[in-house]
Amino acid sequence: MGLFRLAALVAVGVSLLPADREKQVLLYQRAASAATWTLTFCDRNAATCTQATNLWADFAKKAEFGVKLAYDVMQKNDLAAADVSPPVAQVSLDAPPGGTLTGHDLRPAWRGKTASKAGI
Repeated sequence: MGLFRLAALVAVGVSLLPADREKQVLLYQRAASAATWTLTFCDRNAATCTQATNLWADFAKKAEFGVKLAYDVMQKNDLAAADVSPPVAQVSLDAPPGGTLTGHDLRPAWRGKTASKAGI
């Protein structure tokens, strides 16, 4: 199903491309201009890029701290869980061989329509 969606998306994208040669050249020029404008953003806005770099560095430090904190907490919980022995259930030796469930417990609450040989 994912391959079909991808094929449909590609088909829509291709159908939106211009067929006229002049429009194709214009679209190519606009795409190249947009790429150049995007790649030279830091040349035109040095202060913004410097501030963004500092914010990214702070974010990376906080993310690293958060991951270490989560890892340490999980390790401590795993060690604490390993120290605690699981409870052991007491088994009665005089229990019936079929267990403690009765016939009423084993019977389903709803069966749906019953099938007949005429309906098959």
